[in-house]
Amino acid sequence: MKNTFELKKGSLVFEDDKITITDNASYQKRMRLISSGLLVVMGGYNLTKYFKTGRTEILFTGSLLLITGLILVISALRMNVQSEILLTDVKSLKVKRILFKEFLQIKLTGNSTRQVAEIFNADRLREFIETVALPNKIG
Repeated sequence: MKNTFELKKGSLVFEDDKITITDNASYQKRMRLISSGLLVVMGGYNLTKYFKTGRTEILFTGSLLLITGLILVISALRMNVQSEILLTDVKSLKVKRILFKEFLQIKLTGNSTRQVAEIFNADRLREFIETVALPNKIG
C-alpha cells in the first residue's frame, strides 16, 4: 500500500508502516521562530520604555506583544519537522482548512504535531485517511 499525494513543494507518501514527507517544514519552523522572537523583543522593548515613561498605552501594547510572542514561540517549538513518521507514533490524522489552505495535521505521541501544508487534492487525502490509511485514528 503506497499512496502518494502531491504538495506544492514536495510530496506525502503513505507506506505500510510509515509516512514519508518531503517539504520545507524546517524552513517554515525557523521563520516562525524568528518572527515570534521579534514579537518578544518588541514587547520587551515596549515594557522597558513603559518603566522609563510611565505611559499605560505602552504597557498594554508591550504586554500584548510579549504574551503573543511567547505563545507563538512555544507553539513553534512544539512543531515537529520529521520527514519519516512511523504509524505507531501517530495519535490522530486530520485534514484542516485554515485561511483558504488545506493542512494535514498529524498528532504524534509526546504531544508534538506535524503539519503538512499546501496539499493539492485534499479531498482525495481526506477520503484515503477515512477509509484506507488509519480509520481508527481520525481526530
